[in-house]
Amino acid sequence: MNFKKYSESRITPYDRVIKYLLPLIPRSVKPNHLTFIRLVFTPVLIVWLIAGEYGISLVLFIILALTDMFDGAMARLRNQITDWGKIWDPIADKLLIGSTVIILLIKVNLTLTILVIAFELMFIIGGTFVRMNHKDIEIQANTWGKIKMNLQAFGGGFLILGVMIAAPNLVFTGELLLYSSLFFALMSLLTKGI
Repeated sequence: MNFKKYSESRITPYDRVIKYLLPLIPRSVKPNHLTFIRLVFTPVLIVWLIAGEYGISLVLFIILALTDMFDGAMARLRNQITDWGKIWDPIADKLLIGSTVIILLIKVNLTLTILVIAFELMFIIGGTFVRMNHKDIEIQANTWGKIKMNLQAFGGGFLILGVMIAAPNLVFTGELLLYSSLFFALMSLLTKGI
């Protein structure tokens, strides 16, 4: 593994909060393990969502969203940043959110579905372009991107719960959170974050 030293100046306020929960995660669990779990189990989530098993889907979505909450902070706080993690963590995030939004919203709010997917694709394409053409520029998550991902995670959770118990108000709350995430996505893009 190619670990990179992370300076204290790159530790975010978000990381300072998460560090109090890190003792709950054994040191043998690496950030890349959490990213890998997200990559492997997102297709399982997709199958459960398509099958209409919303209770199982909600539990799995929450677990996968928590892996995202921890892996980046773990990598920075424990100096376990890898080149693999830099590439696959954002892809795992976008697959988790994108698949959930497409499956749950495509029939309800096509405009929001297209907007969320378009922003996520811009992140992937933009990040790939910069990595290929500007090896000296390091793209990383910033505060705007972290807020965006948290809003998307809560939005996805509310969507699943709203569909599960047929509560239009919860679905609307999920949509509202996803619309709000678009502002933070734009700010993250403008500040060259992911």
